[in-house]
Amino acid sequence: MKSLKYIFEPRSVAVIGASATVGTIGNAIFSNILQSFFKGIVYPVNPKYDSIMSVRAYNNVITIPDSIDLAVIGVPKKAVKNVIKQCAEKGVKGIVLITAGFKEIGEEGKKLEEEITALANKNNIALLGPNCLGIINTQEEISLNANFAISMPRAGNVGLISQSGAIGVAALGYAYQHGLGISKFISIGNKAVVDESDVLEYLIDDEETQIITMYAEDIDHPARFYEMANKANAKQKPIIIIKTGRSVRGALAIQSHTGALSSSDTAYDSLFAQCGVIRVETLAQLFEYAKGFTSLIRPKGNRIAIVTNGGGMGVIATDAAERNGLEMATFEPDTLQALKIVLPGTANSHNPVDIIGDADAQRLSDTLDEIVKDKNVDAIVVSVTPTVDTDMNAVAANLCDFAKANPEMPLSANLMSLKPEPSFLELLKKANIPYFDFPETNIRVLAAMIKYYEWIDRAPVKIEKFEVKKKKAHELLDSIKKERRTRFTEPESYQLLEAYGMKVVDYRFAKKLDNVLIAANQIGYPVVLKIVSPDILHKIDIGGLKINLKDDNELRKAYHEINESIKNKKNDFEIHGFLIQKYFTEKGIELIAGANLIKGFGSLIMFGLGGTFVELFKDVAFRLAPLNRHDALNMIKQTKGYQILKGFRGQASYDIESIIDYLLRLSQLLMDFPEIKELDLNPIKVLEDNKGIVIMDAKVILDESIVSMVKPKIKLKEVALDV
Repeated sequence: MKSLKYIFEPRSVAVIGASATVGTIGNAIFSNILQSFFKGIVYPVNPKYDSIMSVRAYNNVITIPDSIDLAVIGVPKKAVKNVIKQCAEKGVKGIVLITAGFKEIGEEGKKLEEEITALANKNNIALLGPNCLGIINTQEEISLNANFAISMPRAGNVGLISQSGAIGVAALGYAYQHGLGISKFISIGNKAVVDESDVLEYLIDDEETQIITMYAEDIDHPARFYEMANKANAKQKPIIIIKTGRSVRGALAIQSHTGALSSSDTAYDSLFAQCGVIRVETLAQLFEYAKGFTSLIRPKGNRIAIVTNGGGMGVIATDAAERNGLEMATFEPDTLQALKIVLPGTANSHNPVDIIGDADAQRLSDTLDEIVKDKNVDAIVVSVTPTVDTDMNAVAANLCDFAKANPEMPLSANLMSLKPEPSFLELLKKANIPYFDFPETNIRVLAAMIKYYEWIDRAPVKIEKFEVKKKKAHELLDSIKKERRTRFTEPESYQLLEAYGMKVVDYRFAKKLDNVLIAANQIGYPVVLKIVSPDILHKIDIGGLKINLKDDNELRKAYHEINESIKNKKNDFEIHGFLIQKYFTEKGIELIAGANLIKGFGSLIMFGLGGTFVELFKDVAFRLAPLNRHDALNMIKQTKGYQILKGFRGQASYDIESIIDYLLRLSQLLMDFPEIKELDLNPIKVLEDNKGIVIMDAKVILDESIVSMVKPKIKLKEVALDV
């Protein structure tokens, strides 16, 4: 990685394209640097001027007599390449390229961007942009505001990375309004050289930054992002991100904005889930969460107490707690008795505590003093609405006193006011008590914090490696590639899975009717009969599947019906023969597992309830390979089917450990053979505890890029019936 120190901590800055004309980008950048009281030296560069804002101007960067750490470039697109050459000659090591009109506008711009990228890389220049807003470092020793849109925000511990300059402006404005201090702001634009992972690495090591917020439209290198996120977790620096492009139209808009290509949004969800990154949907949520992490001390658990002067607010907060997986604390008898003494008879002493509408600040304080003593309470949310009898400034002052006296108790406030800018908010800010407009926000933020700290407290888990028959699997894949096809037949799919220690239903392969009958009698009735063809993915759609065949007569009939159905379809299917399977009747739950190769991410693994209706109910979860044991268990827990698997309402529980084992084996298979493009196991039947799993259908497809697509002309031998 190129050092970003020259971008964020320069001793000297050249503004190339600086201007004396108010309203121009060059004027705004130079003016912002001067007004931010930059501790280094700034040089305007523009051959049209002798001076700009009373500072001597230079014709080009080379003519500046001193060394230059950072160049901020805001010149027309056609001049950019030559300016970067001059920067390289000068020995500049950091560039913020403001100019737009590169890959976001099409092929011509993309070609020019590739040329400047090559120039920067050749000369070891850390280049931020193009098509970006600029950067800010509020650190007192630097105090640099090198952007063209916003004034210097207040200093703080929140780092903000934005792929969009406009979103960056809006985000900084929101942060300012809500009293959130910024350590660094970075607009990364098209990411020609420096990408979000590079900036993450810098912020993770930056002592001024404790929370990292991001707006991203794509992530260039997911594996490196994963590495950086884990590095941030090790330092307890949460990463909170808005990743846009969930919708098809949103993805198209991204391409026109920064020229980025958006991968599967499910892959991003999986990536974030596997590395502890907190994904939010709105700018408001981004900074609500940042405010919580900035202000709240770390909760010891998820048991919360709610104190309010309005019953409705207590109900809303309680509902929000249940939705977000928090537990309403159950008070000890001593606490309940003490609350009955300090509260009037019409109040509710149980959680949520309603101190009723006529409560003054002292009643609130007395209530909190009793609740904080309860060992069952891990955090407190105070929700107060204004009444004629309520002095909100006094309430805020008492909350500040309480927080000071109880520094280990997480406290957040939802104090409402009829005034647009109530004065009590300043009291809460100074006491570092986070406040939000509505109680459900307090709950949501608290839940996110608890989930994050649970994540980083997990014991590290290594990727498990099973003893498998990798050589056998390799030979199977090689034979299919040599036959110039991408689709496995079902028996081949089973052989691949068996090589990785996964049990499949008892099966045989045969071509002629006589051998089909022999195979069925070897297995034992009832059986299933399936057509075997690399050209047929969904057998049921073309009449290629018959189930629960109880004897030879039913099997003969099914054999002829399948052949007739295939013949009537009049398609050029390549038929290899028939698969005869045991009709599995043992009690179990049908599941689905599978994988899809996602560009840039690798294999995305799916798990959920299976069978015919999987696409209807969509009770599935996703994670990226490789999986560890935590990932596999979290996939299972994420589905509604988990309640059934662990034993719903006294019913039998099912073999969850075997499901985990199979998901890990599947992950190992996909990592060993990244050329597997698609894999579908549906249905899988999981049996009751300690009885295992049986795979009943499987499909495997290889990536076309590694297999010639010439249609195969092969003759398969019939598989021995005693296999």
